Amino acid sequence: MSLNFWENYARGPRILTSEEKAGLLGLEERIRRLERDSGVGAGTTLFGRKVRNPVGIASGPAPNQRWLAFFAELGYGILTYKTMRDRAWKGHGMPNLLSVRGDFRRGFVATGNVTGSITNSLGMPTPDPAVWEREARNIARTKKDRFFVMSVTATSGGGGEEDMLAQFSTLALAGKKAGADAVELNLSCPNVLPGEGGETFTNPKLSGRVVDAARKGVGSGFPVLVKVGFLKDYRPFVEETYDPRVGYVAINSVPGVVRDASGMELFSDRGGTAGICGAAIRARARSAVAGLAKLRNGGREFELIGLGGVLGAWDALALKDRGADAVETATGALLDPCLGLRISLGLLKARAGEQRKK
Repeated sequence: MSLNFWENYARGPRILTSEEKAGLLGLEERIRRLERDSGVGAGTTLFGRKVRNPVGIASGPAPNQRWLAFFAELGYGILTYKTMRDRAWKGHGMPNLLSVRGDFRRGFVATGNVTGSITNSLGMPTPDPAVWEREARNIARTKKDRFFVMSVTATSGGGGEEDMLAQFSTLALAGKKAGADAVELNLSCPNVLPGEGGETFTNPKLSGRVVDAARKGVGSGFPVLVKVGFLKDYRPFVEETYDPRVGYVAINSVPGVVRDASGMELFSDRGGTAGICGAAIRARARSAVAGLAKLRNGGREFELIGLGGVLGAWDALALKDRGADAVETATGALLDPCLGLRISLGLLKARAGEQRKK
């Protein structure tokens, strides 16, 4: 958290300790043993493709190939490349990530202690598209049994809605050509400047036009994921964006006011809020997944990836119980290198237990 985005981008992930490596190997062995003894598999299926581990890394923590390779080493089955634009973009200055405590009613206070909740205020920085497109092709060639997602978003440049739609169409096609298994349309990033499009998901009709444009870009058979923020009612959104090859990722971080210990507001230079992630959005994430899952009716089925406050197996189980087909984590993955496999083992134990009861 002491380094800015571009410093982390250049430095890459840290080296795992021998204890961490041993822990990962131990978890992998426990998963294999339980699969063998129970006859139940740990994996899942997304858009007809088998995935070894139903736990993924959300868009955000992996800004380049080295970071995605690191999360693959940690056992994550869904690898999402950080949201990219169609142009190089510097993003916000420091601070980017801060540990926080508090809630959405009273606000949040930055703290030096690990709380399980963080801010996310990066502004979606992006390297030159030639760089991320080249790296995406490399990732696709080495993904093995992982599900590779290319996350993209449009950039406001004064061209209006038609320009935004054209960007999403072009970027989605670029992700497909790079070899991704699906593209993710990020319509819900709360840490961009006002007017840049982070609020797109709150406009169902515009969101529908974005999805239509992206689908025309990639073709009718290619999977498209839509990353949404928190809504009390998702029906209008789903009615405008639904298609048999469209799935949803819920939820993105939620905007909140953050102050320092003296009470001074932080992030006043970027709209006055920062994206809140981790434990603080756990309840909203569960509500969102349940709300979306209820809209699977009348022959309308869709893939649903749960995200938000996943810091352990219990959190993942809560999202799965509410209808998620798979889960992703961001904050938790930064705090615990073994989290992906810990959650996979926990989900497998639950499935094996259910199988024994039948």
